[in-house]
Amino acid sequence: MKVVVLCYHKVGTEAAEGRRLNIHPDRLDSHIRFFKRRSFRFLKAKELADWPSNPSVCFTFDDAYVSTIDNGAPVFDRHQVPMTIYAVSDWVGESSEWDGDQARPIATWDALRDLQSRGHEIGNHTASHPHLNQLPINVQAAEIAVCQGEMKEQGLRSESFCYPYGHLNDESVQALSLLEYKVGMALGKRPATEKDHRLKLPRIVVAYGDALPLLLYKLHLRQKLK
Repeated sequence: MKVVVLCYHKVGTEAAEGRRLNIHPDRLDSHIRFFKRRSFRFLKAKELADWPSNPSVCFTFDDAYVSTIDNGAPVFDRHQVPMTIYAVSDWVGESSEWDGDQARPIATWDALRDLQSRGHEIGNHTASHPHLNQLPINVQAAEIAVCQGEMKEQGLRSESFCYPYGHLNDESVQALSLLEYKVGMALGKRPATEKDHRLKLPRIVVAYGDALPLLLYKLHLRQKLK
């Protein structure tokens, strides 16, 4: 059984957030409605530790932008389905410095705790958002562990992990395993399958212009046309 794991970032209008790493709330709503009409089960990322037997989808959002919380979470709440948001602990309540001159505000701990109380998952996205595959294993482990510890102190259950930029190597997986994570999110151009390593599951990146026909292309046709 394949599982559709989607990767988003910001949620807002083009005027407010631009197109880069953004999805309009109405388009996000259309994606959710598409899977609901087809009776997909909506999963949090942590639930992929045990592979589902029914058609399933997992909506993930990197970086915990304020726009995701303000404009994206209400869409999921309205449909009564969960989302998974990955937080960078050093920059919670600040801005996404790794975005350079396109940095955007990052949600506070209070906002993340509120989301968790509403049934959504908050996951580990490292302490500082580095390229993990460029770091020695001890530094990789520290990046993951610091975020894990801070999230625990803040009352958040850190049960899945997401690699910044989708960059990882064998040592990244080893570090994640040593810290007892069961689910790790990478990037890919296809749905995830039961054969995939649970600590490097592929996610399909969704772009601003991905109306349903383009989303369907990414889900079903892209692999067949290679």
